[in-house]
Amino acid sequence: MRSATVTSVLFLAATLCIGACAAPTEGDEVEEQTGNVTGGSSTIEPPVAFLFASASATSPTCVGAMLGDNVAVTAKSCAKTGMILGRASDKEGRGARATVTRVHVPAEPDAEIAVVELDKPLEGTRALLTHMPLRGGYTVNAWSATDGKGFFSPDKNDASSVGASIVEESATQGVLTPNKGAEICDGDMGAPVCATNATQIAGFRLRGTCGLAGVVVGRAEAAKTTATADPNAPATTPSEASACSGGAWKVASLGRYATFLKRVAPQAFEPLRIDKPILRNFPYIPEGLWGWESAGSVTACKIESKTIAPVKPGDASEKLTAKVSFDGMQKRSAPWGRFGIAKKNDPKDVRWLPAGAVGQKAGASFELSFEGVVSAAEAGDYIVSFRTSANGGESWTVCDVDGIASSSPKGLPLEVTTTPGQPSDPSSPQTPPSGGTTPQDAPPGTDYSDPPAPSADPTEGDGYDPSAEEDPTEGSVVPGTKKKKAAEGGGCSAATGSPASSGLPALGVLLGLSAMMRRRRR
Repeated sequence: MRSATVTSVLFLAATLCIGACAAPTEGDEVEEQTGNVTGGSSTIEPPVAFLFASASATSPTCVGAMLGDNVAVTAKSCAKTGMILGRASDKEGRGARATVTRVHVPAEPDAEIAVVELDKPLEGTRALLTHMPLRGGYTVNAWSATDGKGFFSPDKNDASSVGASIVEESATQGVLTPNKGAEICDGDMGAPVCATNATQIAGFRLRGTCGLAGVVVGRAEAAKTTATADPNAPATTPSEASACSGGAWKVASLGRYATFLKRVAPQAFEPLRIDKPILRNFPYIPEGLWGWESAGSVTACKIESKTIAPVKPGDASEKLTAKVSFDGMQKRSAPWGRFGIAKKNDPKDVRWLPAGAVGQKAGASFELSFEGVVSAAEAGDYIVSFRTSANGGESWTVCDVDGIASSSPKGLPLEVTTTPGQPSDPSSPQTPPSGGTTPQDAPPGTDYSDPPAPSADPTEGDGYDPSAEEDPTEGSVVPGTKKKKAAEGGGCSAATGSPASSGLPALGVLLGLSAMMRRRRR
């Protein structure tokens, strides 16, 4: 009786928010769908999973993402046999559950992820592995540590998510910062970081899965002090930590472990087939699906900047430029550029920062210029380098002022000093780092981030036939993701602010009516 009443409300809401509502996804139940629409707590992607220390635990210990019905990926520090796992969309992980029987870890000695194997399948939508661009628009999916005060706020231990941006990367990780007013907590280890979570189909926003770029593995600040930490100090488990922060967090890029993941979770690299009333056998391919029609090559690359004027600590450098020629670019190829910065005495410890493309991506062959800036927080002598990718970061080409670099590329010297003077002498070649950096605050009016993910057009080569579909307003669910309430402890992604608005007052009224008819799921 309640489901029928709520459905009628949702039908009216869908007619008012065409382009904002979404189609049902695999593994969703009716209660879950109505909860999402009414602004409830489950504003997370269907593949998100919660891990509990035991069957009696009321709060999740860690978070993960389903890569199949019986495997999930999480942070290595979280994965232990005997833990209990449930899908976050199913009663906040307290519905159908399974036990972790095996833990698979990549061979790399510094690996920070693990894939857990379950004793029984938990059917539903799986996450798909995608690239990890340096840009905004990410969602971090986790759980709330405290009861929300607002009408639409999640209660304690409810699933929720926050928006975030990836602002820089190293050889092994990305650095993520939550959106203004949002926080991530120490208990959010393993939280899925989704680069994409929806697509446009016939004007409707479809939530099908998480385009999984990485998982949260710790605070970025902690990475800089690891070497000086007391080796005899007892290890701190995620469940023991309580602090939350709106600062920088480390994200383990799952693409680094593509070979390992293809072995233990091959489905994470395949399109998701959606078979629902409005979408029959539709292949959902998120932007940046790893290895999917993304091949391409770099035929020429050169840094065009010849010198870099000294700068003060924390200040952005002058604009840097590089020119790249691409060839053999497939339908979903993604050309990226990165300027990197490293200390002269430690050239391999590079921070890579985004470089914005100038030009048109057209056809299989084209040329682009890349522009960006770098900065450093501390005074000293640095070297700046550039790298580019034709396939969204699956492989990289390093170049210097002479072209595509050999084993000893030339880096541009940069002096970071409290008393900037004349440009450094570039006549003496330097060994560049394997990566670079870009400051989070570029000069006003500039945008050096990777291009935003375009909305997928299902009418281009994916076998989609709009004429064969049923009424698209039936069963539509999930408007934009709602941020979490700021937390005071525990493990949680948290945010302040009001839920996303569609700009339609009537829709807000309908959502409110629907919310009052929904019980909190416990």
